[in-house]
Amino acid sequence: MDDHPLFIFGVKSMLSDIDEFEVVGAAGDGPSAIEMAHELLPDIMLLDIMLPGMSGIEVARQICGTMPSIKIIILSSDTSTDTLEGLLKLKIKGIVSKLSDDSSIVKAIRCVSEGQYFYGTDIESLIERIKYDKEDAGVSFSAREMDIIRLSCEGLQYKEIAQELGISDNTVASIKKNIFHKLEINNSVELVLYAIKKNLISI
Repeated sequence: MDDHPLFIFGVKSMLSDIDEFEVVGAAGDGPSAIEMAHELLPDIMLLDIMLPGMSGIEVARQICGTMPSIKIIILSSDTSTDTLEGLLKLKIKGIVSKLSDDSSIVKAIRCVSEGQYFYGTDIESLIERIKYDKEDAGVSFSAREMDIIRLSCEGLQYKEIAQELGISDNTVASIKKNIFHKLEINNSVELVLYAIKKNLISI
């Protein structure tokens, strides 16, 4: 669904020429898109983020909430951080830049129809950047936690770390458990990999 007649015509014509696809409808504004989705219940819906009457994000939110069986692929020229974060929260199945060629739209539909996600190389790099930035911003460590991370990366065990820092084994275990919880990891190997990735230690 898109607000530009020529774009709608172009996409519809392109998809109609592919035997495996059946275009069941097209709408030029948000309210019409929702009404048509309720009526037709398509397997996949291509949705422009910029629509008159209602934003594409709001249309997607309503459809995801009331018709979760419909897989939504967003077509957008807006790849700002706020927009992408909003779409990721809705668990949109695919995002395709409107600057991409027709083959990207076809590939997105095929991927999503097979139960996969599709973001395209350019969008994926932006999403990874968002995740990386949020990860960096969301995790901080106390001085004592940093000591334990450093010593763990040096290969010291709980008892050795306790002796080095002059604290009990139980305290080391408790602090390390908290570090694992913060990072959503399960063992010291993952902790070392995280520390290397984030330049918390030098190797």
